[in-house]
Amino acid sequence: MKSKNFFVVFVVVLALAVLSCGAWAVQEPEYAEGEAIVVIRGASPLICGVRSLTEENMRSTAASAATRSGGSVIQLFSPVEETPSAATEARSARAAAGGRLTVAHLRAAEGESTEEFIARLKKDPDVVSAMPNYIVRCQAAKIPNDPLWPRQWGPAAIKAPEVWRHGTGTAETVVAVIDSGVIYDHPDLKDNMFVFCKDLADKMCAESGGIISGDFAGSHGAWYHSKIHYGSESDPYQAVSIGPASTIDGEISDIDSGVRETMSHIGDVTGHGTHVAGIIGAAGNNGTGVSGLNWKVRILPVNVFSNSFFGAQAETSDIIRGIDFILAAKRAGANIRAVNMSLGMWASPLEMEGSAYDLKIKEMSDADILVCIAADNEGEDIDDPKDFLHKGRRPYPACFKYDNTLTVGALKEENGGLLPDILYTNYSTSGQWVDIFAPGTGVLSTCRTTKLLGAEWDASGYISASGTSMAAPHVAGAAALLFSFYQSKSAGEVKKMLLEGADGKTAKEGYSAYGVLDLNGAWEKGFGGTPVTPVSPDVDTSGDILSVLAELPADISQLTEIFSEDQLVGTEEGLYLDFDIVGRAVSGLGGREIEDISLFPVFRLSDGAMTDGRLCAAAFELDGTDFREGGSREDIAVCKIKPDCTMLEYQWAAGEDEYVNGRYTILDEAGNIFHGRFDGAKKYTVVLFVADNGDFDLDNRAGVIVDPTAIVAFKKDERKNSGGGCSAAGVGVSLLAVLIFAIPAVLRRKG
Repeated sequence: MKSKNFFVVFVVVLALAVLSCGAWAVQEPEYAEGEAIVVIRGASPLICGVRSLTEENMRSTAASAATRSGGSVIQLFSPVEETPSAATEARSARAAAGGRLTVAHLRAAEGESTEEFIARLKKDPDVVSAMPNYIVRCQAAKIPNDPLWPRQWGPAAIKAPEVWRHGTGTAETVVAVIDSGVIYDHPDLKDNMFVFCKDLADKMCAESGGIISGDFAGSHGAWYHSKIHYGSESDPYQAVSIGPASTIDGEISDIDSGVRETMSHIGDVTGHGTHVAGIIGAAGNNGTGVSGLNWKVRILPVNVFSNSFFGAQAETSDIIRGIDFILAAKRAGANIRAVNMSLGMWASPLEMEGSAYDLKIKEMSDADILVCIAADNEGEDIDDPKDFLHKGRRPYPACFKYDNTLTVGALKEENGGLLPDILYTNYSTSGQWVDIFAPGTGVLSTCRTTKLLGAEWDASGYISASGTSMAAPHVAGAAALLFSFYQSKSAGEVKKMLLEGADGKTAKEGYSAYGVLDLNGAWEKGFGGTPVTPVSPDVDTSGDILSVLAELPADISQLTEIFSEDQLVGTEEGLYLDFDIVGRAVSGLGGREIEDISLFPVFRLSDGAMTDGRLCAAAFELDGTDFREGGSREDIAVCKIKPDCTMLEYQWAAGEDEYVNGRYTILDEAGNIFHGRFDGAKKYTVVLFVADNGDFDLDNRAGVIVDPTAIVAFKKDERKNSGGGCSAAGVGVSLLAVLIFAIPAVLRRKG
């Protein structure tokens, strides 16, 4: 009888993004380049009946190994005891003779990369192991060094630091901010501003059918605004490019001066848009000011506000022009994944539903853009407003509801907890209109340094502000961070992660549909799936091979001697090794470019018949999509991943005589050993052979085997240029991106 249970394996895509109009972005190094930490087997003289290594012996051993590999010795560490589980099975016989191993820090020859040096070292028969000199960072939570960070309560409230340890954003993700503009040369924002290269700007204008016009090359975005007249014709200005020359303090008269050079450099007419932009993407860990939810991102300002008798206001026609600009940039190749709209007004549903404004919001949603919208600040129940000015009306765009829109209410921090802020929040008792709540009261972020319009300015460049305007960019920033991890996911998929990962204990009943934004919960939803049912190996396991059905521990209690909590991600399906560890372990594997990695949950084998050294077999059935479609066995690698960012590669077993420790085989649907090319429509069973307490067993004790396994699929075709715009102050940006997404793998019990 066959069981149809499914589980989700993780897929990690490690891709070098191509150069897109300029130079490479500077990356935070993962390890000290050109160095390796090496364990070496050497002479072990018997001194007073105890096998030992003197410093002279160790230095000689390390120097010999370094010389053979063309390197040099930096320093020595204390020697370690060689045991059968410290090396491969092939070397265990030599280990049995006893002795201690030299541990040395080596430097490669000038010009040789870390990967090349380690590959050379591993060919040395006396080298037991070699690893990069990784730069280790705190994994409990990543805290930036920005001096105003202690005054920022929002990121911690939504658990951003817990997610930052996995990554802090990429310059390939673009968030458009429809608002009052952005002070684009603000010290905390200038490095994260989107820049239109000429090719993108020309293509955008050419493909818009004449709707988009203007010279946007080198600019950061566009300003669409009008002279606001009450009771007379609207007088719209032509689009004004934003920047790139330094912003000016400006006078109110400059806003509608008609001098395009002046208007182009105002930046932000109120400071509101700059505050929003800082929440999304103020540069983090740069020792300056505050930290945005993304330390690296690209902010695209679309200014739609102007001056009026009542202060800063925007006409709907200008908002629609701004939306057209965003859609044109998206179609031309700018990687716009989210839009923030911290603006709104109340109107009759009869007027708004089916209107041009409505259809333009839908068009952004249909373009796979996540549109994050402030819920308004009137303190009304949208379903049943009490104030006579609001009866029969609703706030828009907050009440435009489409597949990829999110309406956000505001939270305040009180007595160490989170509460909906009624003073600033427009909420729904039924949850029909507001999707989620996020920090909105007393939020510290970037702003103008001089007053122009409005009150969002401070000479320091930072100010606290309150409202759903501050809540919406928390969601837009969270979405951008998730897109940086899951670049293949659609806007709808990331929206689902945000909503399903929300904390429903607060601001849900009577306030919103899902509760409070929980970024860590959303991140973990990216690894979703259904329960796993491992299968019994359908191979001849007679003789000394013990067939064991894998267990999938639900909590870390059974694994505390092997993993720390920081190294595992808990899901409903089981525990998965942190993808940072997996990515580092397999990078450079086989010298080939990796297409994706299917990560198994941490599995455990336990059986009363298991004894030290007993060979065991465990099996998992996977879809053909978990391998490279059309590829052969030579296009994959099966690896056991260790928590120290190293790995061991399982070797192919072509038949029963090769079923030994550290081997694997693949069976087709008929139960025969697989040959040929993988078919995505078929299923395959991977059988792993692991010796209890051997080198492929992590727990180092008899009677139990623990092993997280990954299937690496190598890329066949040459990498193609990726689409997208230009950024980083006139140069293109390319990153080493770690992308994660989930694909299903089916496990069925055979027999």
